[in-house]
Amino acid sequence: MAVQHQHPRSRRRCATNYSASRPGACVAVAVVAVVFVVAGCTSGTRAVTTPANHVAADLTDYRGNVARTGQMPGPGLRASAVTLWRYRDPSAIGLPPAVAAGQVLVPENQSLVALDLAGGARAWAVPLGAGTNAPVTVASGTALVTTTDNVVHAINLATHQERWRFQGAADGAQLSIQGATVYLGTQRHEFVALDVVDGTRQWSISIGHGGVKNAIADGVAYVGGDSGSVLTAINLADRKIMWSFDTHGDRLATPAVDHGTVYVAGIAASGLAGRNTNLFALDAVSGRELWRFAPPNDPAMAAFAVGANDVFIGLDSTPGTLYAINRLTGKVHWQAPIAGAVDRPALVDDLVYVAAGPGGLHAFDVATGRQVWTAAIPGYCEGVVVTDGIALVATRGAPDTPGVVTALVGMDDDRAPAP
Repeated sequence: MAVQHQHPRSRRRCATNYSASRPGACVAVAVVAVVFVVAGCTSGTRAVTTPANHVAADLTDYRGNVARTGQMPGPGLRASAVTLWRYRDPSAIGLPPAVAAGQVLVPENQSLVALDLAGGARAWAVPLGAGTNAPVTVASGTALVTTTDNVVHAINLATHQERWRFQGAADGAQLSIQGATVYLGTQRHEFVALDVVDGTRQWSISIGHGGVKNAIADGVAYVGGDSGSVLTAINLADRKIMWSFDTHGDRLATPAVDHGTVYVAGIAASGLAGRNTNLFALDAVSGRELWRFAPPNDPAMAAFAVGANDVFIGLDSTPGTLYAINRLTGKVHWQAPIAGAVDRPALVDDLVYVAAGPGGLHAFDVATGRQVWTAAIPGYCEGVVVTDGIALVATRGAPDTPGVVTALVGMDDDRAPAP
């Protein structure tokens, strides 16, 4: 029997699923960022199929949208991926980047940094005073990021100045923006609404448990976190709790909601078998359980993606497995072994992309589970986002060590390095 080894991130789960920073772990340092372009090695003639004029769709929300389905704007990479550029980051990234107005927004030590999407050049940086521990969110020309001192910073993308800040965010709080309102969980186990323009508090509601993670659809927020097992549905119009569901796990992966169904994974504490690791499908209106999927041996699971027919979730251990779970029945449609841990798969059309620990970047056919291509990426991969035919992967060598942002394109892309 093959022995499963926990990867570095699984061994150090704490207040949040994100691993870029820990309170007190970041120190101010002088940074020299090095950007370099790595040519892909191929042979023969390359057929260029991607149009020369590229306009990248913004990718402003964690998991592709506020419903957290993992659906990316694309287009995707149909042919085998080659490296377009790499950016060496002096901090452990551990967070998928955001993309806005042709720039890639990534946390770096105690700053927010913008890179040019086309070439990876460092455009600007804004100091935040603490390390980041949640994904960057963008709306109304403003980037919002949570730092390890429990502050939400709102940065004007045009002036690179701080517009406002909010104190008291939950550790690693995900931010969701709907219209002119920012939603997040607080240290006081509240779910709060802020004005996106000036950060003023509009309202809050006590939920009685952690609210680090959330998904929003059809005027309802589904809120839970790493510090407990309960998911709570909040009607955003009347600011009332609709229902709560206890997964009986030790923490929750980021929930996702699509077409009236909420998906949430209750996960056992690392290394503890028999502690109810399950993926649940719930009715979005009532919270009634529709089905549950329990992978063998209570392994760790992490953020997942929701496609038209299947939910794509993987084992957050090394080696890993990617499962396609039928949305109607909760049964395994197909499964594929992967050398690295599976976290944050991304969907574009008929391909699911997985940046899997030390196993590199993979593309699978969503219908059959056939691996279409794989690309080696140095370091430990922490998720992938896809826009304008570019896959952006954050990697690091080990916990709290320098990381890299790698941009990849298909071999048939006109931007691919010449063979």
